[in-house]
Amino acid sequence: MATPIGQLEGKYEILEKIKEGGMGAVYKVRHRLLDEVRVIKLIRPQLESDEGIKARFLGEARKGVRLHHPNIAQFYDFSIDDDGNAFIVMEFVEGAPLDEVLRRRGPLSIGLTLEIAEQSLAALGYLHKRGIVHRDISPDNLMVGRDEEGHPLERLIDLGIAKVLAGESGLTQAGTFLGKVRYASPEQFRAQEGVPVDSRSDLYSFGIVLYELLTGKHPI
Repeated sequence: MATPIGQLEGKYEILEKIKEGGMGAVYKVRHRLLDEVRVIKLIRPQLESDEGIKARFLGEARKGVRLHHPNIAQFYDFSIDDDGNAFIVMEFVEGAPLDEVLRRRGPLSIGLTLEIAEQSLAALGYLHKRGIVHRDISPDNLMVGRDEEGHPLERLIDLGIAKVLAGESGLTQAGTFLGKVRYASPEQFRAQEGVPVDSRSDLYSFGIVLYELLTGKHPI
């Protein structure tokens, strides 16, 4: 069976592995024909036989390719080949995640923090109007860089655990904890009791991020 990377190398040049996570590995690539740098997210090979993981991966892709907002990283393409290897192609975002910025610089200025907050909340508002809850708002999922005019540009990345409120797929069930403990809302800790998680959970998580940007410390 061909590896996922082997399936992609004809179309993309693999530049480097960015990270690995629960869903799979993330690679920085170059489109050979378009000469454009992008990011590819792959399912871990050992999880390819897990139908639930594959379904969640495709659910992420189907939602992602329909989203078009200046503060959300663009999804370009997704596919599952005959061997069951799944991948999503995303925009490569220039800049650094906020957790890295905090480590390097410490607390941000009020002006920069408000700019990041305005753009982040615009992205969240866009998602929430479409019935999507991100459920993992944290500094490592918020990238900050510069636009063409040199102004701060924030991008929300990784919609991998976003949830459709209408529950079309039923993949996110009661009792499933998604997100990071340090930024999770109280209702996320009561998932086993069947407490629903809605858009307010994202706002709570972003409030913690905002506190951290201004103070350099976690509030809890």
